[in-house]
Amino acid sequence: MRRRFFVDAVEGAAPARACVRGANAEHLTRVLRAQPGQHYELAHQGRVYLGEIEHASRDEVRFAIVATLPEAALRPRLELAAALFKFDRFEWMLEKATELGVAALHPLITRRTDPRLAAAAPRRAARWQTILFEAAQQSRRADWPALHPCQPLVAWLAAPPAGERCLLSELPGTPAFRARTEARVLLTGPEGGWTPEEIEAASAAGFAPVSLGPLVLRCETAILAALARAAG
Repeated sequence: MRRRFFVDAVEGAAPARACVRGANAEHLTRVLRAQPGQHYELAHQGRVYLGEIEHASRDEVRFAIVATLPEAALRPRLELAAALFKFDRFEWMLEKATELGVAALHPLITRRTDPRLAAAAPRRAARWQTILFEAAQQSRRADWPALHPCQPLVAWLAAPPAGERCLLSELPGTPAFRARTEARVLLTGPEGGWTPEEIEAASAAGFAPVSLGPLVLRCETAILAALARAAG
């Protein structure tokens, strides 16, 4: 299976051209021993191309586009709005959620979010962008998830994304979270769980509670189990 790399642009015609720069160029030349004439897949704005290397150096690998590859079957769009939890586990979740195809991520601050995490989150944004980019490239996606700024739950609920709105809940008797064919938004809580006021606010914004079963799962486990179930 060919390796896939994201590029900033595909320009020109007959043939179009693209460049891989920075760390990816160094990886291509130093680790993969890229040479002119070799073929790799290139992804840009959700499209995937077959590129032939024209020039390879540690700083830049230039490609001629030789074909546009068939698009993968569309999956239902799923956005994840997740309350912050411990960063080592949160960042592992970001990586795996990307591999599972999540389209956008919304980090949230809730009543029971650790204040130290809330204060540190803006400084983590660049690191989180890198995690999403690398995980998307490794898993051969044609794009990577959008990462929205961290914000308080109440502010986010004022204008949540479009789609079926689901609130992950541990309350007994909650309907099961199942695969669907329409776009969805999944809202998940912090380690201490939701407050009654937050559940009420989410309900007022159109979020219906859903469950993964009777077991109490850690935040990252619950999120990935829900994403895997949503994918069918």
